[in-house]
Amino acid sequence: MRLRHLAAIGAAVAMGLSASPMTSTAQAAPTDSGDLTILSTTDIHGHVFNWDYFKDAAFADSTKGSSSAPLGMSRVSTIVKDVRAQRGADSVVTLDNGDILQGTPLTYLAAKQPDTLASEDVMARAFNLIGYDAVNTGNHEFNYGLGRLDSFAKQLKAPLLAANVVDTATGKPLDGATTMLTRTVAGHQVKVGVVGVTTPGSAVWDKANLDGKVDFLDPVTTADQYAASLRAAGADVVVVLAHMGLDETNPSPIYKNLPENAATSIAQKVHGVDVVIDGHTHQDVVSTVVDGASGHKVLITQPDYWARSVSDVRIPLSFASGKAAVNYGSVATWATAKYTRDVAEDSSFASDPVLATDHKATVSYVNSVVAKSTTAMSTEKSMVEDTPILDFIGSVEARTVADKLKGTKYEGIPVIAQVSPFSRTASFPQGDVKIKDIAGLYVFDNTLAGIELTGAQLRDYLEYSARYFRQVSPGATVNPAPQADGGDTQAVVDGKTIWDYNYDAVTGVTYSIDISKPVGQRILGLSWQGKPVTDDQKFIMAINNYRMNGGGGYPHVTSAPVVWNEILEIRQLLIDSASKAGTIDPKDFFVKDWFLTTTGETWPAGDGTTPTPTPTNPGTPSKPGEPSQPGKPSQPGKPSQPGKPSQPGRPGLPHTGV
Repeated sequence: MRLRHLAAIGAAVAMGLSASPMTSTAQAAPTDSGDLTILSTTDIHGHVFNWDYFKDAAFADSTKGSSSAPLGMSRVSTIVKDVRAQRGADSVVTLDNGDILQGTPLTYLAAKQPDTLASEDVMARAFNLIGYDAVNTGNHEFNYGLGRLDSFAKQLKAPLLAANVVDTATGKPLDGATTMLTRTVAGHQVKVGVVGVTTPGSAVWDKANLDGKVDFLDPVTTADQYAASLRAAGADVVVVLAHMGLDETNPSPIYKNLPENAATSIAQKVHGVDVVIDGHTHQDVVSTVVDGASGHKVLITQPDYWARSVSDVRIPLSFASGKAAVNYGSVATWATAKYTRDVAEDSSFASDPVLATDHKATVSYVNSVVAKSTTAMSTEKSMVEDTPILDFIGSVEARTVADKLKGTKYEGIPVIAQVSPFSRTASFPQGDVKIKDIAGLYVFDNTLAGIELTGAQLRDYLEYSARYFRQVSPGATVNPAPQADGGDTQAVVDGKTIWDYNYDAVTGVTYSIDISKPVGQRILGLSWQGKPVTDDQKFIMAINNYRMNGGGGYPHVTSAPVVWNEILEIRQLLIDSASKAGTIDPKDFFVKDWFLTTTGETWPAGDGTTPTPTPTNPGTPSKPGEPSQPGKPSQPGKPSQPGKPSQPGRPGLPHTGV
């Protein structure tokens, strides 16, 4: 990969001293005070337009939290243009905080089938049209490998940053570490230093793409080092782009004893920083103020994901002493959110021939028919009951791995599969099933692998997955809504919500989950072909790369023997399988493997039949939400996530993908 790292910090700073292309040549008479504006976005995940490719329709107008719409870069462009016109382009800095290259069928085609799109990189084109001044590297930038990232970086006019992502051969940043921008505020030149760091979780989630090629350093100490260098080079204001969320309570290390999220620590411990722009967790947190290491307050701001908002930070500056001085007494009032739902689309951006052509090509792609379904299938209740649509995924995964193991020493070992309910709204219609339907079911760009587990390890795995459910009273009716909405799913454990993409069902074995019992005692009747699973029994688990590499923190999987891994994309395997069969019929793959209970029922029943599981409450609606993988998946994404595919969340979509 072409290295765009900085040979020396001083050289990087010197290179960045030139004014942005947006800087006006007109000079106003100097005054003693004025505002520097920092506009920022994060976790855009390929949402150039207000278009849901999975539904082949515009996102419905909404002002509600994570479903806010209209959204997209075409409206971000309107906001940026308006602010520049109102305040003077030469006083405005425009930044993005990463998770750009994954999240929609548009970004999938750009990475995997670029010949179907225009020759110019679609995401670089969108960023260049708006005129960003610097762009950070998110975890989902690594999903398609370093070649895809490098192609984007070459066509992006703004510097691409990630100070803590270093080339293992040189020990230097893979792309850029910092940039220095010169702006004019109240007739005075102001130097704005920008540092970019990203979550070290990518070393785990995209190990196959990164292992041996790049390493991830501590983002806090790295940001502190580069912020000091920018101050020494004359920066009046320092901004850290941190592709990670606020610090978590009792965080688990994600890589080399580093946490996934450390934006709070960056604001508190990095000397000389004024503003931290965070992201990755797909939250809309306009203003968080903490005490910084340099004796003044520091602002943390996170724009809403999928280009739903722009964080508008106005930093008051005084020039009474001849040099820019920040008014830190007003930090709590610096940030406001400008929502894309409140503005019209920028017509010149939307009519750009490259973007318009690529959007049209993507719409055509997702409407390609791949098979016919004999019946309608939905994921609506897939988190609380075994459903045919999830078994469709599991059957393709298990069959693929079993076929690949033929002729090896692993042939004959039972193959099982883990499947997560990424979406509560995905469905297959009766009749034509299109690519958009399968893509809406499997929203993250995960790949498939096979690992070996013992029966004891499988039980641990399932018990860990069952943390997803809130403990209820014996005999209670299960409410499929999230705990935050009064339901029994998406339980909050140690202060952290377990999102849908981090709940796994396993096909190929039978079991029940008694959520009236404490975690660790919930998995009942774990059997294979009607016989109890023994501790030393061997299984091959078909598993996605996010989970295998540690996404979600599942036990045993990161150290389990990998028996097969050809890095085949699960979504494409689903498309190919459906296309080859021509028909999707639940009788070909659906087997009821598991159910929830609150009264101890499990397999096998005394008469050899499956017992009746505890009913769910159909009167309590599931919260649709959106896939968010922070790791995800938007990975999530926590698509992101996720979190949010945003990654796999992920959406940040976590936080992938998942």
